[in-house]
Amino acid sequence: MKIEKIGMVANVRKSEIREVVLSVLRALPRNVTVVGNEATAGLVSDMIDPVDSFGGCQVVIALGGDGTLLVASRLVENEEIPLLGIKIRSLGFLTEDDPLRAVEDLFEGRYEIQDRLRLEVTLVEGESVRKRYSALNDIVIHGSGVSRVIHIKTLVDSVILGEYLADGVIVSTPTGSTAYSLSAGGPIVNPATVDAFILTPLYPHSLSVRPIVVSGDEVCTIEVVSEGHETLLTVDGQQGCEVRAGDSIHFKRYPKVTKLIVTEGYNFYDLVRRKLRWGGVLRQV
Repeated sequence: MKIEKIGMVANVRKSEIREVVLSVLRALPRNVTVVGNEATAGLVSDMIDPVDSFGGCQVVIALGGDGTLLVASRLVENEEIPLLGIKIRSLGFLTEDDPLRAVEDLFEGRYEIQDRLRLEVTLVEGESVRKRYSALNDIVIHGSGVSRVIHIKTLVDSVILGEYLADGVIVSTPTGSTAYSLSAGGPIVNPATVDAFILTPLYPHSLSVRPIVVSGDEVCTIEVVSEGHETLLTVDGQQGCEVRAGDSIHFKRYPKVTKLIVTEGYNFYDLVRRKLRWGGVLRQV
């Protein structure tokens, strides 16, 4: 891939972000044009041109952590511009650890591009579409306030899977399987090889309600039968809206993918072992 124009999205709330951005800019070839969203361009106004869109970029670099990469993925969700995430002080499951090595690998061709499935969610009130979003990690329907229990009905391809009381439910992509879904007891799914969604109940009031994995080609529907208090729909932990009793939320594969750049040596299972300390022996031999 010939790279002539790069987009940049940075987490400007991190104290050391300007120094990291400068180090990445200095590592880029001189003939590469760099553009950024308004906040990022404001960090180094003489080196980054502010833009409203990343159209025409061959790559977008997200500097910060997984949350910053999720922001960048939303900005290019329809253009399918490849994303390179670089972490700063965070766990960084979707991002590279070393900024300078990641940039060097990018321009030396030591990388691959993975197509990561996105989730489309449509909130329907009666017969009308009220909201529509897409997510790289997950969609969460959850109660808010003191009384958080909500009454949920779940359907897969119009067949009722179950009806139960819970604090909510997470619908996750394979990419998001190592995030909120995992902390709620959901399974880890390899995003590079498995085409599926994960439905993970949040504290269900029944021992028979457990996480379930469904095909990426199936359509899931969650209906809020009644809510105990305010009910919210949260998208990638960054967007959201209120859900009312009687609303239905439909989930399916988004027609576009997120193209994630992973550098040489990437292996999902090695990442799980190192960053999540999977399978560590606790006793001394």
